Amino acid sequence: MTQPAMNMNSFEGKRILALVREGDYAHAGEEEAIERVFRAVPKQAGSWLLDVGCGRGGSAEYLRRHGWGHVEGIDRDVESIEYARATYPEVEFHACDVLDVPRTITRTFDLIYMLNAFYAFERQADALAALRKVAKPGAQLVIFDYTVGAKSSDAPNPMMPGAIRLSEIAATLRDSGWEPAVVEDLSADYARWYATFVERIQLKRAEIEKIGGAESYDFVFSMYSGLHGFIVQGGVGGAIVHARAD
Repeated sequence: MTQPAMNMNSFEGKRILALVREGDYAHAGEEEAIERVFRAVPKQAGSWLLDVGCGRGGSAEYLRRHGWGHVEGIDRDVESIEYARATYPEVEFHACDVLDVPRTITRTFDLIYMLNAFYAFERQADALAALRKVAKPGAQLVIFDYTVGAKSSDAPNPMMPGAIRLSEIAATLRDSGWEPAVVEDLSADYARWYATFVERIQLKRAEIEKIGGAESYDFVFSMYSGLHGFIVQGGVGGAIVHARAD
């Protein structure tokens, strides 16, 4: 696999994703996915939520605005955090790596969530352990992310090497201080969302090229067309993983 022309987790990458998704979101499914992830989470004005890998802050603001509670967000991309702070001043944002959360944030949370962020963590087990330190007793953990598909080989997936292995995630959670609960398979939804996303990329070609030039458009279209193909073929899936602080 050739080296990517750009990092989609960079400020420019997230800017392009926000353009295509027509909102400050970098995760699959945009607002439909947020509603799906949080449909079983009661809206409580006094709850504290932590958005891990919040990017440009759109999801954190959506949850705050729609009454799920107080929201804070973290992301290691400083430019994205600066944008989020300026755009959504009622949410508190922190520029830090997930492993530094216990040293950066002093409060504890009722719910910690990740929307297509966990796959990008190089030290996933350590990240879960760090997040446990800022979770209240009994706090919920929700991971919305890519999974290793049912038809994937045992070899590392070049498209999504950090995708969750559902056969291993329960043990990883327990070792990190979390008690695993239900897993919801969203592979069919991911296939539908990315079919639509690839269509949107084509419609936004001129605007993408204004941001990063023709090379960026070609990379983004090739990457997400390829990802959609992997999902359809069963090499990559998607799921919501639920857990609680033990």
